[in-house]
Amino acid sequence: MIADEPKRYADVSRTLLRDVVLRATDGLLAERPWRTITIAQVASASGVSRQTVYNEFGNRAELAVAYASWAGDQLLDEVERCVAEHAGDLRDALVAAFTVFLDLGAEHALVRSLGEPAGADDLVATLAGHDANPIITRAVARLSGIITTTWPDLPAGEVSAVSEVLVRLAISHLLQPTGGSAAAAQQVAVVLTPFIVHLGPRPGG
Repeated sequence: MIADEPKRYADVSRTLLRDVVLRATDGLLAERPWRTITIAQVASASGVSRQTVYNEFGNRAELAVAYASWAGDQLLDEVERCVAEHAGDLRDALVAAFTVFLDLGAEHALVRSLGEPAGADDLVATLAGHDANPIITRAVARLSGIITTTWPDLPAGEVSAVSEVLVRLAISHLLQPTGGSAAAAQQVAVVLTPFIVHLGPRPGG
């Protein structure tokens, strides 16, 4: 047990460091475009050295990808709480969680930056130029875990499939909204209702 303590301490310290840096990045992005944010500014806002940020994230593009994944986790934290509150009905949970995700996402610094007109911000180009699959894969895995934990008897393969569909739909609605969040959530529910009926009612798991 004693031998494992330094490793656990290092892991906790690294997690805390990453969280501090990513929160600082979020604060800066809420105030200014990504193209104007430097590693030095992120380091200063985090209270660490520039080299520390480079050592942890590699470069500015890697920081952007880590930040996007972190932002997705933030939004999915709220989805998880919402699903827990509506665990008695799959369709209600879907509508409520999708609505919450869009409402909160629309106000998030990342989403606002990604929604800037083409050429106004290079964050889109940075993320598009990087392999985005890890971001999507992480979000899909997280959503699958939320669904499986809430309704453990649902078939894993179908949970994985619907999770990816929902993640991609949510991103699309966030970046190119055509109406309110409630309307979008109802639209998604209408399309997925046959699938939900197929799964059958499983109140509370």
